[in-house]
Amino acid sequence: MSILARYRKPGGFKQLLQLIETSQPQKQEKLLEVVEKEDPDWANLIRAKKISPEMVLEWEKDHLSLIFENMVSQHCSNIFKTLGIEAFKEYSTLIGPDKYRELKQMLEDSSEPSPAQLASAYTHMLETVRFLDEEKIIDLRYINPILDLSEAS
Repeated sequence: MSILARYRKPGGFKQLLQLIETSQPQKQEKLLEVVEKEDPDWANLIRAKKISPEMVLEWEKDHLSLIFENMVSQHCSNIFKTLGIEAFKEYSTLIGPDKYRELKQMLEDSSEPSPAQLASAYTHMLETVRFLDEEKIIDLRYINPILDLSEAS
């Protein structure tokens, strides 16, 4: 039975894309290799529409503020701990005062996140982006038209 058979249903492409996006890099490549063997067009589409933490962190600050506002504070703290205090200060004016105080305290009290904690934070970031797009709180097609999934099967 084909691996892709379970994803050839309404919404299946989005599910597969999110599975690949939130997997660790080595697993992402293995999954993409399997998809490539079964359907090169889907593999190319996934590569084009896949978001990464690095990509998200390059977006406009207003988009990032919505993402950080909707993320679990511990995950935000882990990301900012890695990005540095200057990055936090840069975004501090864009997030609500309650979230700001909470994150500031977490950053002061916490140590550097482990690789597993950071991976979890970035996975949560990507899940939050997809959720916010699905709920029309952000619109990925305006951030980057290639990322639009409205036509995806």
